[in-house]
Amino acid sequence: MFETQNYEVTKGINYEYVYMKRNDDSKPTLLFLHGFPSSFYCWRHQINYFSKQGYGCLAPNLMGYGKTYSPLDEHEYKAKSMVQHLISLLDHLNLTKVIVLGHDWGVRPATRFVLYHPERTLGLILFNVGYEPPAKRDVEKVLQFTRETFGYELFGYWEFINSDDAAKIFEENADGALDIWYSSDPTLWKTDLAPLGRLREWMTKKKRTNRASYLTDKDYEIVRQVITEGVQSKLNWYKSFIVNIDWDDEKDLDPTIKRPVLYVAGTKDYILVPQFFANQKQHIPNLETIELNTSHWTMEEKPEDVNQIVEKWIEKIV
Repeated sequence: MFETQNYEVTKGINYEYVYMKRNDDSKPTLLFLHGFPSSFYCWRHQINYFSKQGYGCLAPNLMGYGKTYSPLDEHEYKAKSMVQHLISLLDHLNLTKVIVLGHDWGVRPATRFVLYHPERTLGLILFNVGYEPPAKRDVEKVLQFTRETFGYELFGYWEFINSDDAAKIFEENADGALDIWYSSDPTLWKTDLAPLGRLREWMTKKKRTNRASYLTDKDYEIVRQVITEGVQSKLNWYKSFIVNIDWDDEKDLDPTIKRPVLYVAGTKDYILVPQFFANQKQHIPNLETIELNTSHWTMEEKPEDVNQIVEKWIEKIV
């Protein structure tokens, strides 16, 4: 397990993080941003590999996770604030420019980091979730669009996550929740996770299934800890997005990503479907897309492939 450090990025706001300083001056530092229900630990294979290759590796627990600031008020989960926290952490570590990597919800602060601070960014790597430019979103319309386009609501489970009893149900059914989130059969996401009403049914009926083989027992224990404590704070990433928390900050932002971007998609990710992000190229002049035969947890499922792809791309842009 990695040794974590803590830093108060602004008064009263602590961030827990793992940092390995680069030992080769020609290699950049990589900033890893995780999603739900993960932690910095989901990047373990990348941190191990890239730190050995001489790269700097910085992986914080984001808001809601570990010892990092975890408010219960969803209105505190603004991307702009999170980006400022990350800039404060970079300043503390004397890091001027980084390559930002985001997965799942980590893509939200990752893309906004580049929008707000292109001068601190060498490049951007997105896993599974593509770039969504600033917009005011109507979740009902998104559900309708995905139902018509893909045959089921890709984000129907948000309705459950947004409900008042969701955190308690997660905490009481941690194993069932992790079974479906890390299922060995990715198609279960089409039938038992994504569509409206299905996640609540899965959780309340205490359904179980086989978990994916890439999670060792030790990995599982670490992930399980995430989902059994302080779940409400973690669900606030969804809740804040549903109420368009970032719109006032972002409505006048230039939506163009002015740095090279690598998008690594999973062809068996049945919620963050690659086609859903087909339009991102309009806002990214320098975009490379690579599809891997993975479900949602691409960096954990195919670490060797991911590490090779990322390293090759970094060598090209740096």
